Amino acid sequence: MISVKKSIRSEEVRFHSQYVLFVEGKDNNSVDPNVLNELFDNGLRIEPLGASFSVKSVAEALYPHHPSYYFLIDRDHQDDAFIQKCWDNFPDPDTHNLLVWKRREIENYFLEPDYLFNSQYCQVSKEALEQKVLEFSKARLFLDAANHVVIAIREELKRNWIQKFSNPDDFSNKETALQKLKAANEFERHASNVSQQVSAAELERRFNQCLEIMTGGQNEITFGSGSWLSMIQGKKILSQIINSGSFRVPTTDGSQLTGKEKLNAIVKDLLKKDESILPSDFIELKQLIHKRLDGN
Repeated sequence: MISVKKSIRSEEVRFHSQYVLFVEGKDNNSVDPNVLNELFDNGLRIEPLGASFSVKSVAEALYPHHPSYYFLIDRDHQDDAFIQKCWDNFPDPDTHNLLVWKRREIENYFLEPDYLFNSQYCQVSKEALEQKVLEFSKARLFLDAANHVVIAIREELKRNWIQKFSNPDDFSNKETALQKLKAANEFERHASNVSQQVSAAELERRFNQCLEIMTGGQNEITFGSGSWLSMIQGKKILSQIINSGSFRVPTTDGSQLTGKEKLNAIVKDLLKKDESILPSDFIELKQLIHKRLDGN
């Protein structure tokens, strides 16, 4: 916990504010806090806490003392059942008031051409925007499918597969302690499980299964087929699209915004549009949080 708390600036954790939503992001200039500050229009304090593992660690530490603190992270490796449980039962002490985006990253919601095209800064047709999304996503498809396999296996192998010993009588001397340790059959089972998980056949099965889900069983990705828009690494692709010449964000001195400032200006502009065009998960998030703010 010490390492987690070091990542929190003193001005970020002011406990006088009753309701706080902690999110991923290095600082307030990150995409997540920019989107959510605009979404809630200053009706909720938004605080960035670094990477998802930091947010989850802080959620576990703070929830018992501050049940009005909420936590929101990228989907990453989480499965559908866990994510749906988070949304259905929020706020839920069993998950430390944690919500997980239903798409891989918050940026994935902005890859929908129908939504992204509403930006006043878009300089191309919706058809051209669709082609950009497809072009950059196709270039990452096999990389991201392989990484889904890596992340899934990595997380599965982190699970608590053996319990600590608890009876001091079984460890009365060095010899009996070592014998007890070596006799734990969990080690053999775990070694067998690891061997199976990383076998060539299992890697191929998982990779093909992931591609099947992403493409919808098609030879290549197309809109309306598969889950690639939700599963692709949205952070990388949205940045590519924004900086591909398809968007221009002028400043008052006649120059053009670039980099993170350009990206933030575009997403904040989209959040200011009529709520009817917002991604449904954004609307659901607002409803869940406002229900708590209103005391229901």
